[in-house]
Amino acid sequence: MRQKIDIGDLVEYDKYQALVLDRKTINPNYNTERVYHPDEYHCKVLLLNSDLDNDQRWVRTKWLKLLSKSS
Repeated sequence: MRQKIDIGDLVEYDKYQALVLDRKTINPNYNTERVYHPDEYHCKVLLLNSDLDNDQRWVRTKWLKLLSKSS
């Protein structure tokens, strides 16, 4: 089910633009067939303008700002 922020979306985190690579619920016992509140899941993001190569981090979804949805 499509979430507010999902895999493939372009987001902003702190001073970085990032691409969402994966998402997981914080509590693994949640039902997976519903829309989650941003406090209930986190996303693995690739920071695009980072000084480090392949800079990937798990970030709470509530800290991400959506810039563009993937199609």
